Amino acid sequence: MRTFSVVTTCHAAGYAEYGRRMVETFDRHWPDEIPLILYRENFVPEVPSDRIVVRDLIASCPDLVAFKRRHADNPLAHGQTQRYRFRLSRNPYKNRIKLGERNWGAGFRWDAVRFAHKAFAIFHAAKTCDSDVLIWVDADSLFFAAPTRAELESFVPPDCFVGCLQRPTYTECGFLAYNLRHPATQEMLAAFERLYTEDGLFREYEFHDAFLFDVVRRQVEQAGHRSHDIAEGIGARAKHVLINSRLGRFMDHVKGGRKDAGHSGRADLVVDRREAYWANSA
Repeated sequence: MRTFSVVTTCHAAGYAEYGRRMVETFDRHWPDEIPLILYRENFVPEVPSDRIVVRDLIASCPDLVAFKRRHADNPLAHGQTQRYRFRLSRNPYKNRIKLGERNWGAGFRWDAVRFAHKAFAIFHAAKTCDSDVLIWVDADSLFFAAPTRAELESFVPPDCFVGCLQRPTYTECGFLAYNLRHPATQEMLAAFERLYTEDGLFREYEFHDAFLFDVVRRQVEQAGHRSHDIAEGIGARAKHVLINSRLGRFMDHVKGGRKDAGHSGRADLVVDRREAYWANSA
């Protein structure tokens, strides 16, 4: 049987708002032999058990520090520019064609510095982890049941380099499973990291980690390697793809404005979920 590790990252305010809940529910529900690697940012968290492995993100990732220093005063790297840029694209959820972005560069999709923390936590964990599979989970997630061994194995089959939640727009990267024993995985992660260390990400249309993940994932797929869609196609009709996938049986991703309620809502579901957690979600 393969071995698994989980990784996440959080700053102090995020830990107080949602990260502690993620860590505590992980410790309550995940199999005892699976550690959670928590990359902290400028604070020292209290954790419920010694299987929560705490690492200092800044000390662990000097290339992250260098990236942030290079772009400290670069509005392009912080989602603070605004201009029109042509690109033909389709919104599959609204069945609408767009010819370009009127406010290209403004907002989270271009906030490269914000999402670099997550990317570098994954890069470092993948280099230092001795597990067969490394699972990334966003810190604003929570767990209400235990994943089974069969579910863990299904997230990334042995002949695939990564398991992810695919959508027609860009992958939902709140949950990723990297097969560290696949020969293409380190190749993918190295290419991903070079986008930051060589500033190649600014040649892409968007700068957030999910868009960049798809750039390198497709490159590896074009070289003949297989990825795995954990969502099994449900992303074609579900914006909140994680909770509508098999992951929704045991976890919730409380992203964006859902943090005010403390959970995702039943209106986010396009599948029939019978778990008690969802029955109690307004």
